[in-house]
Amino acid sequence: MRRPLAGKVEEVYLLSKLMCKLYAASRRDTLTNISRRLGVSVQELSRIMRNKEPVSARRAADLVSRLAYVDEDAELRRSIREAPLPFPHLNNLTSRYPLSLYCFLYKAIDAVKDLEFGYIVTVEGAGLVLATLMAVALGKRLVYGIKAAKVAGGRSFTAGQGPAYSLDATRRIVSFPSALDLRGERAVVVDGVVWTGATVKSMSRYVVKKGGVVEAAVLMATTREVVEMLERELECPVHALLTL
Repeated sequence: MRRPLAGKVEEVYLLSKLMCKLYAASRRDTLTNISRRLGVSVQELSRIMRNKEPVSARRAADLVSRLAYVDEDAELRRSIREAPLPFPHLNNLTSRYPLSLYCFLYKAIDAVKDLEFGYIVTVEGAGLVLATLMAVALGKRLVYGIKAAKVAGGRSFTAGQGPAYSLDATRRIVSFPSALDLRGERAVVVDGVVWTGATVKSMSRYVVKKGGVVEAAVLMATTREVVEMLERELECPVHALLTL
């Protein structure tokens, strides 16, 4: 049985899990059928999904138990296949399906619930959205890097300026705050959909360079091979919230 989290964090966890389950269920079924399973009216269900209906932690837990049949991971994988976008927003399903963020948030809270850390380190992109939600829910400090790239002639482009950003000849770089002192601090690094792990390793090097310790890495989605590689190289737990 899962150990309950402290106060407000438990509430965020349960509400996020409920919204995640509802998101996944609504991609496969009608609101009428879902409302029958939950024992609520369609109108009430619609208000809950639009955050117009207050839901207590106890009620959220009850509704989640009724949605145990929903396989949110299958729907998240399906969403990723439907939303392939050019680098650096590759498979950024959180833009096309913002409700999917609830799934990643509850999974992330579950992944780090037993860890002692004060900082969350990430880079701009889908990982930054998740990291921000984690920082607010868990009361942690957030540090993020800016993605850029250099092409022939030394000109730099930010991630949002593509398409030059995605050229094969482009050297991608990440700039982090230079004055930050992490001596004696523990951090969790967070990234979005990860294919090579290069950005995760860059974030980890930054934490170590600033005197900190990487307690764990949380990745929205990646393969088992990448998880195993990163765990060997970073020597810390790596949590894939969705395995591709």
